[in-house]
Amino acid sequence: MMSYLQLKRRITPTRTMSADEKCPSRKFPGILGIIGPIIALVAISVAIILSLSWFTWDGNALSDLGNYDNGLLAAIVFNVGLVLAGALLLIFSYSFTKVIKDLPTKIGFIPFFIALIFLIAIGVFSENAGAIHFYVSVGFFGSFPFAMWFVGLGFLRFRKFWWFSLISIIMPFFSIYMWTSWFGGSFPFWSGNAIPEITTAFTGIGWLWLIWILYDRSDLSIITQ
Repeated sequence: MMSYLQLKRRITPTRTMSADEKCPSRKFPGILGIIGPIIALVAISVAIILSLSWFTWDGNALSDLGNYDNGLLAAIVFNVGLVLAGALLLIFSYSFTKVIKDLPTKIGFIPFFIALIFLIAIGVFSENAGAIHFYVSVGFFGSFPFAMWFVGLGFLRFRKFWWFSLISIIMPFFSIYMWTSWFGGSFPFWSGNAIPEITTAFTGIGWLWLIWILYDRSDLSIITQ
């Protein structure tokens, strides 16, 4: 004989959680999309302050801050900051993509996941680890633009987001210009690559925060419902 509770479960309709309930923008885990980059920027800033005696923007790479031979405390702050930021952004990205119903957007975030894994690897495998640091660094700076391009191209389907698509498609080319100019010797006074690195980081962070703002304003319901 069916119990009262079993009968109630059958009669009571199951309520589907909204996207904001699954990934609230201003609570965990949605807020990690804001906190993660801030942690990375704070770690870089503190590491630079601890390394003012030798670090220069035109003569060093940001990764030099994570070299334990250049200063133990600065290296710990820098590397731990990158690992923590990457891990928090992985949690945010996983939660965010779970509420996305649009397949092209989900696919577009795959390079972003890859870039975050490389970001964590940069902190784990510092310059002291040898050649592997170079490979994971190239992997990070090389994969992030593809996330912007893929998502931007996918959003071209939505007329109200053409402006976002243009930003997503165009912004990586500024970073590419900075990198190719540095490699090509257009900026001979730069012996280090810290400036192209931070430029790429800021374009990526700005793009991610723009997505967070759109999500916080419920403007992304077109891909989450």
